[in-house]
Amino acid sequence: MYATKGAFKNKGLWYFFIFMFFCISAFLHFACVHKSEAPIPKPWGYFRLDTPEAAYQRWDSVLPFTFEYSKHAILSFQKQKNNIYWIDIQYPSFSAIFKMTFYPVKNNLRNLMWGEEEQVMFHADRMMIDDIQYSTVNDEEAKVFGIIYELEGKHVATPFKFWLTDSTHYFVKGALYFDFAPNNDSLAPVIDYLKRDALCMIETWKWSKK
Repeated sequence: MYATKGAFKNKGLWYFFIFMFFCISAFLHFACVHKSEAPIPKPWGYFRLDTPEAAYQRWDSVLPFTFEYSKHAILSFQKQKNNIYWIDIQYPSFSAIFKMTFYPVKNNLRNLMWGEEEQVMFHADRMMIDDIQYSTVNDEEAKVFGIIYELEGKHVATPFKFWLTDSTHYFVKGALYFDFAPNNDSLAPVIDYLKRDALCMIETWKWSKK
């Protein structure tokens, strides 16, 4: 009898524990289901822009200088009045172009240099530039001198421009442009890639007597 009574008592406790387990499980389930969570906004992202491996080739022409430029670019030039030349280095895959102008110096070197500085300060004075990084080019052996401007800001016309001279006869200025209004944040990998190409061009620049 006691054995039977004891067995019955233990079975009742077992059913009670099962009942309580299902009650607690149901409570936790509905608490999780009905709990509202504030949505977490996802950060803005940009499409990945792949850049090809850098490779360069030397450009030599009737003009009195040579340099190396990207094998992924297309170079063209045309003569203007007073022996001024326009030189374009196009990157079709990036819709980008380096536009350069070559001037023979005729007692106007200071005006040519100051003209480039005025253009940069014009944009800076109108708060179109967030930051400007200056670098000087000073190669006494090759007689290559100049200034490199790296411009930051959403409203800048170009993120990179420069001028070079031999200080007596020749002056060249150049700037990087895109065929659309660039977003410098999303284009940062492309801009950095093209800057390296431009620096290679400047580092390999040599004047020649022609």
